[in-house]
Amino acid sequence: MSVEQTQAVFYRAAAAFGLSEAGKIAVAVSGGADSTALCLLTRQFVAENSGEMIALIVDHGLRPCSAEQARLTVERLTRRGIPCRLLTWEGQKPAHGIEQAAREARYRLLAEVCKEENCSVLLLGHHRQDQAETFLIRKARGSGAVGLAGMSAVRKTDFGRILRPLLSISPADLREYNRFCNMDWVEDETNLSDDFDRGRLRRVLTPEQIETAFRQTLIYGKERQKIEKEAAAFVTGKTEVSDRGYLLFPKDAFYSLSEETALFCLGDFLRFIADRPYAPRLDSLKSLLKKIRTLSFGGVTLGGCRIAACSKNRILIWRELSDLPASEPVAGRTVFCWDRFAFRLDFDPSDSLVVAPLKDANAGKRSFPKRTFCVLPALFDNEGLFIAPHLGYKRTKAGCQVAFTPHASLCKTVQWTSPVM
Repeated sequence: MSVEQTQAVFYRAAAAFGLSEAGKIAVAVSGGADSTALCLLTRQFVAENSGEMIALIVDHGLRPCSAEQARLTVERLTRRGIPCRLLTWEGQKPAHGIEQAAREARYRLLAEVCKEENCSVLLLGHHRQDQAETFLIRKARGSGAVGLAGMSAVRKTDFGRILRPLLSISPADLREYNRFCNMDWVEDETNLSDDFDRGRLRRVLTPEQIETAFRQTLIYGKERQKIEKEAAAFVTGKTEVSDRGYLLFPKDAFYSLSEETALFCLGDFLRFIADRPYAPRLDSLKSLLKKIRTLSFGGVTLGGCRIAACSKNRILIWRELSDLPASEPVAGRTVFCWDRFAFRLDFDPSDSLVVAPLKDANAGKRSFPKRTFCVLPALFDNEGLFIAPHLGYKRTKAGCQVAFTPHASLCKTVQWTSPVM
């Protein structure tokens, strides 16, 4: 692909995504060749459309040279007149699962800054080979059609949309574009490390295998779109989501879904109720589906949730008490968030006030499932329960508003979008 063709594909993606009307555009830049090319392509597009952009560089602090490479990336982009913000993943890093933890931290930091910068669009530099590798990794792990479709070109978030305009472009073409622009980039040695799945793959994959795998994602993408359409109809027509943070759906209608759609719905429900970026693994969802479809199903836990049979021939999903965050002091704040709930107080909280799960389910007869009481958020002070907003209880005249505001969202429309070619 020539430099002109690379730019043409990006411009087709920009038109398909409506970037000219998107307002300020954020671009995630690691400093590597792919995200650097994305940043340069975006800068050209923004300049031609009187737009605005900002580059977001994340330093995970996992490699000795990461801080220096992040600083160098900021310098290079700044010299090209591209506004930048450097984001740092601070705090203790986990001993295990570092790859997933770093990914979650990166998206959290990027999302926070997109909100601060009033950016409703975040561009990511995933390319054709990334998509092919995703397919091969998921295939090796036994993923179904939903996983084998790979990354969607469009993903909705609580701040707007995450877009991948380069999914059909090869990394070699992106490097060539950088050379055309006389732009250097940094090399991440972990890209070829045997410590990670992608690194091991990159050492052995042939161009033919990459192309075959990429083409497979397009085939499975069409299957995923069908599954999502059926799932969206079930969510909008049969599923009840409570502002108290739980979810209900009818057994009979659920049993009528295809296995792939039922698995997709379960993963989406658990991800939404636990407010996590990813659904549980497919083998765990298959085990859950098998249990739900038995006449003797009582209840199980999975993915930070409790799942159980409920009245009126329904299934109930709510938060698992042991998975909730620790109690948190409220002092000095009248607006704050805890677990998946946003609070607004009309009084100045005392130093002793904390937010924590209600736990005590002996709250009398209510119009919603009693078993969900224990995970509801409540305010406590030195004398005990101060306010239980969902139960209408308060010890004084102090006022408290609370809203269910998870970052995750349910699939109510078809989500998977094919790469722009």
